[in-house]
Amino acid sequence: MRICVFQSCFEELQASVGEAQELCMNPGVFTTQHAVTHKTVHKNTAKEQIDEAVKEGYDFYLNFMWGTHDDSLAGVDAIRYLESLNLPFAGVQSSERAQSKWDFFAQAKAAGSPLIPGTEIFPLFVKPASSYGSMFIDEHSLCRNKQGLEQCILRLNKLMRPVRLQRAQALGHTDPEQYADSREEEGQDSTDIVVQEFIAGEEYSVVVIAMGETPFPLIPQRAKYKQVGDSARILTLELKFDAESGYELLHEDEDPALWKHLQDTAIEAFTTKKMYTNYMGCDVDMRIGQDGRAYVIEVDPLPVFFYPTGSQLEDTDVKHGFPGSYRAVVNTYITNYFLENSALGEARSGELAALFDQMPLKARLVQEIMDISTIAPYNGTAIDLGCGTGSGGLSLKSNPRNQITHLVGVDISKTSLDAHTSETGYNQLVQNRMERFLAKQTVMVDHIFCVSALEFLSVEELDFVLARCFQLARCSVTLILKSSGSLERFQSYIIDHSQNIRTFQVQQGWSLETPRMSGLCSEDHHTCFFFRRDMKIFGDSSS
Repeated sequence: MRICVFQSCFEELQASVGEAQELCMNPGVFTTQHAVTHKTVHKNTAKEQIDEAVKEGYDFYLNFMWGTHDDSLAGVDAIRYLESLNLPFAGVQSSERAQSKWDFFAQAKAAGSPLIPGTEIFPLFVKPASSYGSMFIDEHSLCRNKQGLEQCILRLNKLMRPVRLQRAQALGHTDPEQYADSREEEGQDSTDIVVQEFIAGEEYSVVVIAMGETPFPLIPQRAKYKQVGDSARILTLELKFDAESGYELLHEDEDPALWKHLQDTAIEAFTTKKMYTNYMGCDVDMRIGQDGRAYVIEVDPLPVFFYPTGSQLEDTDVKHGFPGSYRAVVNTYITNYFLENSALGEARSGELAALFDQMPLKARLVQEIMDISTIAPYNGTAIDLGCGTGSGGLSLKSNPRNQITHLVGVDISKTSLDAHTSETGYNQLVQNRMERFLAKQTVMVDHIFCVSALEFLSVEELDFVLARCFQLARCSVTLILKSSGSLERFQSYIIDHSQNIRTFQVQQGWSLETPRMSGLCSEDHHTCFFFRRDMKIFGDSSS
């Protein structure tokens, strides 16, 4: 695909937040499957720049513009215009950028989750409700009594005067000065200031990637920054971008309970804020209270920044925690959009299903025959993607060393599923596209199989399916590609994905093995990928 990436011009930030080249979000560096072009958008010329890009005719757009009404960055209005064009894109939404932190806190209170800080008990922490990079936060932001709070509000009013005037102009107020005066008069009750109980514990971040509407949390990260006396627990603008600051991965074996609690809380935030609607996900910032619970303090709509490898803000959680790494993230964004919006994908799937339905049953059986039972001992629960008439189940049942306790078959062909009998051994049959099925599947299984069905996926769908397989499988993933010669009637639908599978970056603990197979249908060329998971590395967390 030809992909266009829109991002705000960082030179227009109201404060220095690091080197511009380090802050350039560049997914093109991490994939060779797509041609990626970057457009740095300025607030005052956003509409013209977007129109110019659209004329160049891209297949897909990624929106990393994130400016609010409070700053000089391309954001709310530019995104709203982009949305009006009905282009295929994933990324930050105008509705989200128009909101403040209070909007999320209100949603969390209404939903009853996730846990958020209270507003009554000192010490209280004060910050703008719409800001970036810890803007206007310093040692005075922590207020231990009413007098300190009043002084903090007075100081913040002065600092935020230009911001309020700019917001008033962006919102179309006829008297920006009067608007700013009103906010100042409201004091701590102003909706553009957050006053919350200070959570003194360590700060963590968990990225949640949307897989369809299903959240997938990455490895929790712990904030680390330069220690400066009593303010060590306050992440100021200066400290946030100090060379000694950043995030470090929290290894699960350090504290398994905390690791899971952080991920679960991040999922709650993702769900409450419906972050699947941007087709990407979110980054959830949390602090640990004295009660040991995680309190959500912010939800960022940009989960992955695609910063350079080795840089201070590198997405190490993606590199080590998302199957397929950056390439699969980009393809997941694209697949998320088309799962929700593409009638073309449904039509193509319908055509394929019709072709399979029209095949004589005998021809389908001959095409499917492949003995997977000898690849490895398969015990426990399993999913068979593209199960056809059930030869995979028959194969597994024929070998006594396999003890499959629950087998789910998924296929787009109704006649193939109707051909199943009790002998095939499937406990559940689902007529659906495998990517749609996996987007809704949340229960892990021991094994996932896919025989002669991946060839019908686009490169984007393939990475989505592979990522989901490695997210859901406890023990193994078995993938078999058949030669195109054995699928002649489907030539126009087939893509040779053997190299795409070989270059898919699996997580640590998974290994690709060369299996011994027997009973293959005569003279058929095939490529088998058998991935085994080392349970000693993953421990009990996969259950």
